[in-house]
Amino acid sequence: MPSNDSPMIFGLHPNADLTFRLKESQEMITTMVDIQPKESGGGSGKSREEEVKEKVEKELLGQLPPDLIKAEIDMKIANLGGPKSLAVEKGKGNQVPLNIFLGQELERFKSVLTIVRTTMLNMIDAIEGTIIMTPEIVESINAVYDFRVPYKWQYDPTGAEISWLTASLAGWLKGLVDRYHQLNAWV
Repeated sequence: MPSNDSPMIFGLHPNADLTFRLKESQEMITTMVDIQPKESGGGSGKSREEEVKEKVEKELLGQLPPDLIKAEIDMKIANLGGPKSLAVEKGKGNQVPLNIFLGQELERFKSVLTIVRTTMLNMIDAIEGTIIMTPEIVESINAVYDFRVPYKWQYDPTGAEISWLTASLAGWLKGLVDRYHQLNAWV
């Protein structure tokens, strides 16, 4: 008898086993990082909150692309053409299915960018003491300190998992910036 059942027995694709094993290993690594002592003596003399605040203020906020403005997006999409086989009147580009998809992707990206920027600003404000330190902000601070992607950034407002998920914070932010440039070039 094999030690593991094949996903095909349950009518699943073999990739289901891969996805399960990846998720299981990520959870194990996250648990190991979470149980490490948080109050260690460092050479810099700064607390972990001060280090995160400095990193967010000086590096991460500067990497974020500018906010998208809905009116500008709508105007640009309306002026887009369509496929060569489809004659589109000027100003009617928002009726082309591919352009509708682009508009939806830009809206989704705009909401993700808003979540990321708001979380970063909230982390700074909470560390400074101007707002209450919630468990969600503490989790975000711990994640940034450990160079992991905060949980709140892994899902868009609809609850769907973000497509450019990576294990490291730097890779995730690069994916965010790359997605911005891709969508901006398309529109």
